[in-house]
Amino acid sequence: MNQSRFDAQPARKPTGYNVHTQVDIDAMLAAMGLHCIEELFADIPDSVRLKRPLDLPAPLSEWALLRDVRELASRNSSTQTHACYLGGGAYEHYIPAVVEAVASRGEFLTAYTPYQPEMSQGLLQALFEFQVLAGRLLGRECVNCSVYDGATALAEAAWMMCSASGKRRLLLPPSLWPTYREVLQTYLLPRGVQLDSVPRDAATGLIDNAALAKLLQARDVAGVLVQSPNALGVVEDVASAAALCQQHQALLCVSVNPLLCAWIESPGQLGADIVACEGQPLGLPLNAGGPYIGIIACAKPLERFLPGRLVGRLHDLNGQLGYALVKEDREQHVARDKATSHICSNQALNAIRVAVHLACLGEHNLLRVAQANAANAAYLQKRLLAVPAVRPLCSGTAFNEFALELPVDATLFCERMLARGIFAGLPLAPALAGHSRGLLVAVTETKTQADLNAYAAQASTVLLELHQAARVPA
Repeated sequence: MNQSRFDAQPARKPTGYNVHTQVDIDAMLAAMGLHCIEELFADIPDSVRLKRPLDLPAPLSEWALLRDVRELASRNSSTQTHACYLGGGAYEHYIPAVVEAVASRGEFLTAYTPYQPEMSQGLLQALFEFQVLAGRLLGRECVNCSVYDGATALAEAAWMMCSASGKRRLLLPPSLWPTYREVLQTYLLPRGVQLDSVPRDAATGLIDNAALAKLLQARDVAGVLVQSPNALGVVEDVASAAALCQQHQALLCVSVNPLLCAWIESPGQLGADIVACEGQPLGLPLNAGGPYIGIIACAKPLERFLPGRLVGRLHDLNGQLGYALVKEDREQHVARDKATSHICSNQALNAIRVAVHLACLGEHNLLRVAQANAANAAYLQKRLLAVPAVRPLCSGTAFNEFALELPVDATLFCERMLARGIFAGLPLAPALAGHSRGLLVAVTETKTQADLNAYAAQASTVLLELHQAARVPA
């Protein structure tokens, strides 16, 4: 009987987490002319090398490892375990199943930058559709194929205004999200851009238009940056800001929650030259902070200053309709000093998610989602303001999040609410709220009236407990 060719092979048993058998290791070492693995690290000084085995647990089987990872993950608090009222730029929204089904197709998951249009028509068409849909939503003609997130989108848009105007001074309100302000400073201060603050009206939370008009009279302002809703949840008066900017030959950029554009007129329709946004509310899960997608839409004259890429629809030499990258003025393709941006990657997969999400809902259903956000926020705000000593932080119009002034420290309140299974909101920085009792509460279409009533009831109980504890002498 002939011996099986498998029986003739030496034992090939891997050890620990290493997939290589000793036979594999010996063969690779022999090919390199080495005698042991230690010789691979001969260039590392002996003084910095570890002299003992790594302190790792014994290896586990696949099923045992999966069980342990799940057990560790179960210790986390998430939107699956707690009711979430967190906002400030990232929101819990329902994502239709079709978004995941389309975006998880291998053609999209594995696609690289579509440098060769003849090989990438599917991806290019998807990105083109994203540009069209995002442009309609934001109200401007030209949309890039995305940048990293909303903060980088705003920073890139700010530099666009400087590049287009030749000026190096920008105006922005204090009610900008702190994380966005940090990114702006990181991008612009090394480039010699001066960032000046526009006062806000303490009562409404809106930009002080009289102060803005006075600052614009200097004629050295490249543009004004506005966020709507701002860090206090207030919907800014974009039309008035746009009129002032046009009067004084300054550009206006608005960083907007894209869902707001389904509820009221978009910033582009109201006169903003550039509209930037975080696309996370349009089909992207929270994902512990990313990856997200930054979108920039602008007026046609500013197109040449857009960062990243633009996909165009065109005809080839044979007259066949197709898609191709028509602009990519980044440092990878042009001289460094002529690049519009140094961002070298777009968020193509997330852009496809946004396109599928918008196409799936359509204008009517996107409006319904936005209306549900606004109605739920208004309902919860009314319930919470009925709690003794809870007051609105400002009187401006809110969309899906609002700012409250609590009778207690906001961080302490959130800690007590967390113990009751609720992410109660974001404590506002004292520099923004004027004290440590400011709280930003976000509400989306994922909450029922019963959910909102439960939040209000728990909040009332927690505030009463904290009030009584404060009255008890130490």
